[in-house]
Amino acid sequence: MTIRRSTALLLVAAISALLGCSSTPDPPTGPPPPASPTSSAPDPAHRPLASDPARLADDLVADDTALRDTASPEAVKSAAAHRQQRTYRILGRHPEWDPIVRPRIPQPLLAAYDRNVDARRQLSAMSKRASTTVPAWRIVPPTPADELLRYYREAEAEFGVGWPHLAAINFIETAFGRIAGVSTAGAQGPMQFMPATFAAYGAGGDIRSPRDSIMAAGRYLAANDFAHNRDHALYRYNNSNNYVRAVNAYAAVMAADPVAFEGFHRWEVYYNTSAGDVLLPVGYSAAAPIPVADYLAAHAPAPTDVRISPDSEQILQRLLTVRKSSAAGGRPEVLSRELLETPYGADTLLGSASEPEQLVVDLQRVDCFTYADYVEALKRANDRDGFLDGLIRVRYKDGVVGFHHRRHFFTDWSAAKPTVANDVTASLGPAIAVPKNLNQKDGGGVYLPGLPVVSRTVSYIPSARVDGGVLSRLRTGDYIGAYAEDGGLDVTHVGIFIDTPAGPVLRNASSLDADNKVVDTPLPDYLRTIPGIVVLRPVQ
Repeated sequence: MTIRRSTALLLVAAISALLGCSSTPDPPTGPPPPASPTSSAPDPAHRPLASDPARLADDLVADDTALRDTASPEAVKSAAAHRQQRTYRILGRHPEWDPIVRPRIPQPLLAAYDRNVDARRQLSAMSKRASTTVPAWRIVPPTPADELLRYYREAEAEFGVGWPHLAAINFIETAFGRIAGVSTAGAQGPMQFMPATFAAYGAGGDIRSPRDSIMAAGRYLAANDFAHNRDHALYRYNNSNNYVRAVNAYAAVMAADPVAFEGFHRWEVYYNTSAGDVLLPVGYSAAAPIPVADYLAAHAPAPTDVRISPDSEQILQRLLTVRKSSAAGGRPEVLSRELLETPYGADTLLGSASEPEQLVVDLQRVDCFTYADYVEALKRANDRDGFLDGLIRVRYKDGVVGFHHRRHFFTDWSAAKPTVANDVTASLGPAIAVPKNLNQKDGGGVYLPGLPVVSRTVSYIPSARVDGGVLSRLRTGDYIGAYAEDGGLDVTHVGIFIDTPAGPVLRNASSLDADNKVVDTPLPDYLRTIPGIVVLRPVQ
């Protein structure tokens, strides 16, 4: 089964008997063990980002408190602002979490919360396509907050444009001057002016000067009737209604609570890529766009705590050696072949809605989904740390190790960020699109308690229509899911398409009594046992 861990046991048993992949029963429902009396809360300066929406909400409130507390050390405020930024980016991508998060926000903070989430979603709507490169920018320290505030107020006094709107534009355009670079359209400076526009409104100043560019922005907005038609003036600044809404939202947050400006000023620069949000720290510099995979390989994150046995460590090192000696185009077949005969094993992942998630690497036994995880992560890895980083990006949404971030459904690989694979089903043959409510049982209730129901349209090609034309368009390394007729599931089994000299096979971790290991199943034989196929093609 491709719901990880918590699918109902009776349904799993029935389907796995036919299809050869299972998941685990529901986790225990008893109370969690009591906390140790000697345990203490994490240091606020080093508290990790929570992995479930309820904790995200609670930590967001705690971080807001830390940012307002004049006694908070700078390290605590910086960490709180950074978590706040990452949290809003994550919440912006997960509207299905709103019913969990919003009720946990205290009433005095609710307006700011709503505006922050709305601003994030408006900005995301402006750049729906994730970039495959990181940009040709330099990231420098921002202009000090008190200095910027003087410039905003000076422009407000002279041109009648409220300082919060000037700050919001500066914030959105360059993160208060952190981004030193030219936009794809040619805009420059802290407020991102086109040179010709700045020549008309800059009063002879320097386009790269914080003060001169802020004053030019005030002059430009005033000339476009900001006093009487604010939205029109903002639209003239950047021709996007999403932009106008985002500026207004951030400005409203700062107008209602000037302390929010100090928090925003501590936010850093993240770039939306095909590998997820990538932090561009102060000191980043690129003269030309860099493929995101190359950048991440050269700037690997700190090693992640991982649950892995000595035997699995040995297997991993062997696989990494094989990976280094294989050509890129042949890696899906070579690496998946190295795991043939690996015993089938369910229930290897650790974590639930009530238990902390752990990053697990168990190469001694795999199920259909963990097998796919490991092969895909190995393709992306040059070394152990690269494998762990790749595994996190493959197994979890947003690069956050947590049960609520785990890709519980096969199509999460294409629907969630970072994108692991594209859904190519409809391009291969006569597909049928079916609206589904993933995680919702047809008979009532949910498969995974604590997780939301997600509406998603799943396309599949009926097995009877998988003819020679469809097979000819499949590629070795494509991931094939067995379409689920149950409305709350997308697929019931996953394997890797391999075109062998003897014919196409589905390389898969099978729990069938006759197999109970990773095997090559002739694809025509397998198709006769399932309703149809969903095909995802990896992006790497």
